[in-house]
Amino acid sequence: MSFKEICSTLGTGLHNEFVQIRADQMEMGQQLTERINGVANQVKVLDGKVTQLDTRLTAVETTVDRLGARLTGVETKVDKIDTKVDQLDTKVDALAGSQTDMMQILIAIQRKLDVN
Repeated sequence: MSFKEICSTLGTGLHNEFVQIRADQMEMGQQLTERINGVANQVKVLDGKVTQLDTRLTAVETTVDRLGARLTGVETKVDKIDTKVDQLDTKVDALAGSQTDMMQILIAIQRKLDVN
């Protein structure tokens, strides 16, 4: 084998190896692109779900805020009712005291009438 044939064979071998390496790189690049596109599609789906959850959470927050406002109104009404009940208790206590006093007066009158 001559030097020219050896160099030609080496050059052809190197060229073939470079072509194969380039083909492998292209194939790996294609696989990587496909995987990246698959991940991107999954991220889009996940983003849609997060958007839906965000919408639902906003609706729940709005409902909670409305319920909080209604609860504040109910608490105010309960406080008013509690105040009125306390006032009624005071009036009932006063009335009971007056009834006791009237009963004592009636008993005293009855005793005087019984004595006579």
